[in-house]
Amino acid sequence: MTKLGTHVLGLSMSSHDRSACLLRDGAIVAAIAEERLDRRKRSQGFYANAGRDLVLPPFAALAYVLRAGGIGLDEVALVVCGRSIGSARHVLLDYLPVLPERVMEPPLPGHHLAHAYAAFATAPFEDPAILVIDEQGHQRPDGAFEKCSFFLGEGGRVMPLRHFFGTGSDLSLGMFYNVFAAACGLGEAGLPAGGKLMGLAAYGRSRPDWPQLIDIDYDSGNTHIPLPRLLAFLDSVGCLRESSDGAMPGCAGLQALLWSLRPLAWNDPLAASLARKAQDELERAIVAVSAALRRSAGRDTLVYAGGVALNCLANARLREAGLRDVFVHPAATDDGNAIGLAYWGWIDCLAQPRPVPGPMSPFLGRQYAIHEIEDAFSHFGLERAFERGASLDDVADDLVDGRIVCWFEGRSEWGPRALGARSIVADPTRKGVAERINETIKFREPFRPFALSGTREALEQLVDLDSVPPGLRPYMLATTAVRDGRLDPVRHADGSVRVQVVDPDQQPRWFHLIQCFAERSGVGAVLNTSFNTLGEPLVESPLDAVRQFLLSDADRLLIGDYTLDRRALVGEFAERAMTLAWSQTAFDPLSIALGLEDAGYWEKALMVLSENRKRLQAEGLYGERAVAFFSLNVRIAQKQGRTDEATRNAAAVLRHLRFPADAMSAAHTLMQTGTEENASIAALLSLLCGESGLAALKFALARTNNVEPQ
Repeated sequence: MTKLGTHVLGLSMSSHDRSACLLRDGAIVAAIAEERLDRRKRSQGFYANAGRDLVLPPFAALAYVLRAGGIGLDEVALVVCGRSIGSARHVLLDYLPVLPERVMEPPLPGHHLAHAYAAFATAPFEDPAILVIDEQGHQRPDGAFEKCSFFLGEGGRVMPLRHFFGTGSDLSLGMFYNVFAAACGLGEAGLPAGGKLMGLAAYGRSRPDWPQLIDIDYDSGNTHIPLPRLLAFLDSVGCLRESSDGAMPGCAGLQALLWSLRPLAWNDPLAASLARKAQDELERAIVAVSAALRRSAGRDTLVYAGGVALNCLANARLREAGLRDVFVHPAATDDGNAIGLAYWGWIDCLAQPRPVPGPMSPFLGRQYAIHEIEDAFSHFGLERAFERGASLDDVADDLVDGRIVCWFEGRSEWGPRALGARSIVADPTRKGVAERINETIKFREPFRPFALSGTREALEQLVDLDSVPPGLRPYMLATTAVRDGRLDPVRHADGSVRVQVVDPDQQPRWFHLIQCFAERSGVGAVLNTSFNTLGEPLVESPLDAVRQFLLSDADRLLIGDYTLDRRALVGEFAERAMTLAWSQTAFDPLSIALGLEDAGYWEKALMVLSENRKRLQAEGLYGERAVAFFSLNVRIAQKQGRTDEATRNAAAVLRHLRFPADAMSAAHTLMQTGTEENASIAALLSLLCGESGLAALKFALARTNNVEPQ
């Protein structure tokens, strides 16, 4: 049956972070990022062997929000699409059966306008200043791109105030930060991972001998990051490869710079200091930019979006710009633009009013039915293992006993922060809890920080809550200093922690769990981190939750009032459930294993390889994939001291590199000679086959000569 009302569909079609949002009469019915459904982090939407100009619409997210609204595509009055860099409308019309007159796109450049509408339409302030900072928005015909924009909320609409454009030789703040993430070897889904860099920064030391890299015009709020200066700095610290003629790479833009990087390992002390450098410079710039906007706009409330707006450390300093309060849209990256595009269509195209300002609920996923929860357990053969009628008192007892709980409640969160709908929960006072979650449940780098979710009254005593702008407190988008020594297990290296103040009216069950825990522990807050493991996105469905729980080492899963205890997973049915969970994991096992090794968990990488060896062999191992597989086995065997196994895998690497016999013979001869010749062959082989192939070749040749590998 058709639902009464006017529906607007927003579709964010950037090459990453695709998403959909459905409005009914100006209210959000549902919004979801494509990655939650296709289970691919960042959900890049272009074909593997094609350029990024053709980006597919977020079809799964589109179907999801329409189903949540109980309508079909033909009942949507207006479809609004957009993406970064270029236009999206022509692609959408090629792929979506909808009349052209019902499809709109903001005029270019309009990427930052969509970010601005996402923040403005969901903000609790009447007429705020609006700030957008990201890596890059739309490009003008001359190649310049949106890097930072100022807007005003005025009369229920977004009004442009000032735009700043970057060029191939003058980078944005988002580009600057991502370059440092890439230089420190921090990536995610093939893209630089700025969020990881933020966590690593706390472990670095300040280097006053390093030059200032960002120039700031304090009057206008513009920033300048000259690419030649950045290149010279990266070269001085050893993070650039030399070109074939020994010269530094030219100023051909961000992509050329990323290609020319020689990434460090994240556990290199230099990487931590580079992360600290990037964070310090970014914070200084954002405070200055925000202060300039406040003066230009004459407003003391700020709403903020764009990928840079997820930097919790910088957000904690925004009051230094003279602002009374701040709101950051919870999905500040391009996924959030689905909401912004929908509201641009509602307000600017249909001439409808902005929603009445008030606190935004970030719980925009759909509600799952009881039968979907029971079907998820049955899918894995766990009908006899789960229980119904779970008591929050029992869960709180588990937390006090040091057990770790995967928590699934109601509609999923919008954005990357777990806010008590899809969370992993633990006692924040228990020694070693952070290490256990990183090492056995999340399988992520050990420097990654954690957060607290608590009652306002408790957090006022436990942390410096006054330093967090009120508009940021419900969304875990700022850090603050820990006051209570009992929280040392979750205190980050810089003494900070992220916080979420829980609203009992919006999240009664989550709030009640925290109260139950407080009655037992005397601490009115729990450790809260996102419910995901092995590099996947946050879980969305009950099926995701059961599968991810099986792949983790968490102790209890709670979905509504259904619970599954790890202690019930014994015997053959548990083994079958685990095997099925692995087989239905979207991620390639080899990619998972390589990621685990990179995060420092080679034992878990070995387990993943062992449990998925048949699957990997069935899918085929050849070319670069085979080299990566056998090289990983070389490194693991070396760590275990299994030299024969390492030698066999090294020989397999060489076979798949397809060196001709003459080249192998010449290499063998050169490897027996002196230091100068060894250096020459090492340089040659590193060009031919990369570091992993070089290591394998050295190992195999050294073993054939009965010498210890170097």
